[in-house]
Amino acid sequence: MAGVTSTLVKESAEELTQRIKESTSAREKDKLQVLYWLKQEKAPAIKVIAKSLGHHRNTVQSWLCKYREEGLEGMLERKKSKGRVRVIPEWAEKALEKRLK
Repeated sequence: MAGVTSTLVKESAEELTQRIKESTSAREKDKLQVLYWLKQEKAPAIKVIAKSLGHHRNTVQSWLCKYREEGLEGMLERKKSKGRVRVIPEWAEKALEKRLK
């Protein structure tokens, strides 16, 4: 069947349901929901799942790729951003701070 992934979901439907209820992040809930739907006997196509969650199918596919490679915890892990690069150099900030005292 076209559009259906060959990802084998290891977690039970009950476990996924429980994790969805406990989750506080909308993105995490969406990722768990994808796995829950794929766990069903008649899993909808990825395109259908993605559209119903409001994400692009490539996004859902990348989540599933991460799940296959790193498991559930790897898929749910959030990337930490280093943040924006400082505009004012540290030496200039210290000089300004010293001057303002």
